[in-house]
Amino acid sequence: MLRLENLTLGYERSRLPIVEDVNLSVSRGEIVALVGESGCGKSLTGLSLLRLLPPGIVPFSGRIVFHHEDLLSLPEDELRRFRGGHLAMIFQDPMTALNPVFTVGFQIVEALELHRGLKGARAQEEAVRLLAEVGIPAPKERFFSYPHELSGGMRQRVMIAMALAGEPELLIADEPTTALDVTIQAQILELLRGLRESRGLSILLISHDLGVVAELADRVAVMYAGRLVEEAPVEELYQNPLHPYTRALLEALPTPEKETLSAIPGRVPSPGERPPGCKFSDRCSLAQERCFREEPALLPRGDRHLVRCHLV
Repeated sequence: MLRLENLTLGYERSRLPIVEDVNLSVSRGEIVALVGESGCGKSLTGLSLLRLLPPGIVPFSGRIVFHHEDLLSLPEDELRRFRGGHLAMIFQDPMTALNPVFTVGFQIVEALELHRGLKGARAQEEAVRLLAEVGIPAPKERFFSYPHELSGGMRQRVMIAMALAGEPELLIADEPTTALDVTIQAQILELLRGLRESRGLSILLISHDLGVVAELADRVAVMYAGRLVEEAPVEELYQNPLHPYTRALLEALPTPEKETLSAIPGRVPSPGERPPGCKFSDRCSLAQERCFREEPALLPRGDRHLVRCHLV
């Protein structure tokens, strides 16, 4: 359904790349997770699918192919057919993503009018139905609520209802459980899983939380410093991580047996500070001389496992 082909994004003025040479696909009904620390380029990759990149950041090369259409080459008026209709996005922070001066019902109706042409009572009826579908209690009353009158979990559900208003085939969920407590996180994940089953939705899940990813994803792509470093089915990745960065992320997960948490030394390098060889070399305890000189290619290791590492 969706293919990213050699996608490179960067700063327009300096020509400095931020996301480099990303190849990724999402099939119909599949949940693919894009994971990594903050600053790795995950959210930027997700925003590029809808061409909602921040000012000054542009695609340098590559294609984003959705049902045989290259979204990067479409004129803006044609792109509107896909944005919100075929592709929809749940943005990172439900506390600020909703407009505070309009009711949540008004904001869902606006999406229904734009993408499905519904008006008046028919649009209101459909908006109430969507609120019920995403698990909001008393949806007829909540239709008239303002965002500040709702909890963080309910606001996130409203965001999902707005995303569903255009009946999309692919949902981009950017950190959908950020700033929510553990109980509400579990409910949102269960909601997304149910929507995949009931609507046949494909989901691109962007997250730094490997616990969330284990609960929901079919396949995982690990991103570091703008490049994919490993990709595998979720069970294989968790049982047999091959890249040192993936292993370090998994070792940092809290478990009942751990008295102290593991940490990855250093930080993700900014685009202008990335080392010439493997981008993880300056934080990797296993790095050898070759790792600092030559960047490894993303190569297959088995049927469905890809890894970018000289040491594998």
